[in-house]
Amino acid sequence: MRASGKRCSPRFGPAGIPVGCKGGTLAGVKYVREEGLDAFEVEFVRGVKLSEEKAREVGRVASQLDVELSAHAPYWINCCSKERKKIEISIRNLVQSLKVSNAMQAKCVVFHPGYYMGMSSGEAFKLCVRTLEEVLERVGKVKTKLSPETTGKPTQFGSLEEVIALCREMDMMPTIDFAHLHARNNGMIKGKEDYLKIFDKIEMELGRKTVKTLHIHFSEIEFNEKGEKRHLNLFTTNSPPVKEMLKVIKEQGYSPTIICETPLLDKDALKMKEMFEKI
Repeated sequence: MRASGKRCSPRFGPAGIPVGCKGGTLAGVKYVREEGLDAFEVEFVRGVKLSEEKAREVGRVASQLDVELSAHAPYWINCCSKERKKIEISIRNLVQSLKVSNAMQAKCVVFHPGYYMGMSSGEAFKLCVRTLEEVLERVGKVKTKLSPETTGKPTQFGSLEEVIALCREMDMMPTIDFAHLHARNNGMIKGKEDYLKIFDKIEMELGRKTVKTLHIHFSEIEFNEKGEKRHLNLFTTNSPPVKEMLKVIKEQGYSPTIICETPLLDKDALKMKEMFEKI
């Protein structure tokens, strides 16, 4: 992979309503724009509680303010389950997330694919694809993409390779959570070369356009042998290192969306933006 030499313009924003914001999703979109951020991920993690009518209003305002929207589907999703009841719940949550997100013109709906539950990666993959095919059939034609996220525990389906394979199999885009990759692989990201290997693999498998406009989640993270424990603020442990990721993005001419998942949300998103601009 070679640096493009072209100007890159990443977007930065929080996962959810900013720390100091008084109000809901619409207020959050306006708040991040006032702060100088230009991305916002709507959190449906406890359930989809935004109507399509309200979502359209959020989308109109976000478009006017040039704030790119994405959403995170509910945590109650396991596309790899062998229990039909759990599959139905997963399909319902993803369909609802897609419909509301499409109404607000969101780029993608991020979701955790599922759990192995004693299965091999190949078995889990087949079940996951079957579930997602049902989701897309039920939701009909929408512009918002499903976006499987790399997961933070070895018990979860969602390694880098599995997420890439899902996106190759279906019309989806990956969400690369570097903290999750770092945690599930026992602290694998030490510096620039480790980031480059990840970006290179995505480009080789999914193409230059995908890697250049990648959807990224970032935070520092506490982990143990079982994987992730909790997300941490920037500059707590430097694990994984944020500056090295930003250097790679700058040097390679990428223009990703970087969603901050630290407890400080928008405050750390602003720190990342400022750090990037100084590189």
